[in-house]
Amino acid sequence: MCARLSAGGAIEACRGILNGHVKNAIAVIRPPGHHAEHDEPMGFCLFNNVPIAVKACQNEFKDTCRKVLILDWDVHHGNGVQQAFYNDPNVLYISLHVHQGGKFYPAGPKGDHLHCGEGPGLGKNINIPWRTAGMTDADYVLAFQKIVMPIAQDFDPDLVVVSAGFDAAEGDMLGKCHVSPAGYAHMTHMLMSLADGKVAVCLEGGYNLRSIAVSALAVTRTLMGEPPGRLATTIPTPSGVDSIEEVLRQQAKYWPCLYPKDPSKRIKQTEGERIHDIVREYQAGWLWENLGMSDLFIAHSKTSRSFTNQVLATSNHSESRPLLVIFHDPPDLVGTPDPRTQRLELHNTWLTDSVKQYIRWAYDRGFAVIDVNVPKHLTDLEETHEHAEEIDGKKNIDETQLLAKYLW
Repeated sequence: MCARLSAGGAIEACRGILNGHVKNAIAVIRPPGHHAEHDEPMGFCLFNNVPIAVKACQNEFKDTCRKVLILDWDVHHGNGVQQAFYNDPNVLYISLHVHQGGKFYPAGPKGDHLHCGEGPGLGKNINIPWRTAGMTDADYVLAFQKIVMPIAQDFDPDLVVVSAGFDAAEGDMLGKCHVSPAGYAHMTHMLMSLADGKVAVCLEGGYNLRSIAVSALAVTRTLMGEPPGRLATTIPTPSGVDSIEEVLRQQAKYWPCLYPKDPSKRIKQTEGERIHDIVREYQAGWLWENLGMSDLFIAHSKTSRSFTNQVLATSNHSESRPLLVIFHDPPDLVGTPDPRTQRLELHNTWLTDSVKQYIRWAYDRGFAVIDVNVPKHLTDLEETHEHAEEIDGKKNIDETQLLAKYLW
């Protein structure tokens, strides 16, 4: 009975807005719904309240409720909402949630940034998966400014429905994030600029009654016209910035308003090469010409250009002591790319190779030296020229340990 009332409450909140009885609404309903799938309940959710309300309103208000934005800021991914509209071009689902590489509930890959919809709904499913807990107001506001709002304005919905879990709120020990009441108010305020202000907020998860209360109150005050409060922080976390940039690269394929665009087609046509391979060749040339260091053969189970010149050694490495062995990441390129084309002007780009100083110091003092480059990406024989995601840290450590044992 409670689950039926909850779904009905979501329907009536949306109907009241579309009928013109109220400008916007907040539905204080329990149990939540966004985990429930079409054939099974999940995560305290029996019926998926928001999709039920959206479909009911699309059927009843065919001319005035054709396109709907569902914004889900619950700390968990709304797997049930994603499933309900995965191939629907008229429902844009955007979820901001802790993912932790698929380890956070609901576990699995479906909440990652690569699940973008299918068929006619391709590009209408947008996951913004946080790599870690601990996200702040600044992370959420940045995601809104760079992803949520540009896409939502491009989509131009007739109605906005918020799956408003408050388990990312400060004080919720399960979500372990730090979104303040002011943070929720700012997100609500931005959403109210869409759909002529038609915003329905439907309560989802939350495990700290006080956090839910103060957060929901801030949202309600914003819906009633009060300005959002001041944010405690405007500096996003490094992890949050990385997650946002990852989503931007993926979603820019489907949304003209987003940058950077994928340059892989242009790079392939011009037979482009990955800079990390070219830089290592330059390093090998410099070390040979100046210090007489040459390539040590290393047997690998797979072939990659990135293994060429991976280990460089002075000619006396097998007999001279002391011996300095340096394991290091590739050097950094520092520059500012063009925001549209992603081109780096070479005269405004610098190579920072600090390892060279240590090698020179050791060489001048009679040390034997072995220099080991640990690539962050292995260039494939069949190069796709696409953006390469960062190698999993544990995998990189395991590969480095194997190489160290081989050298020993």
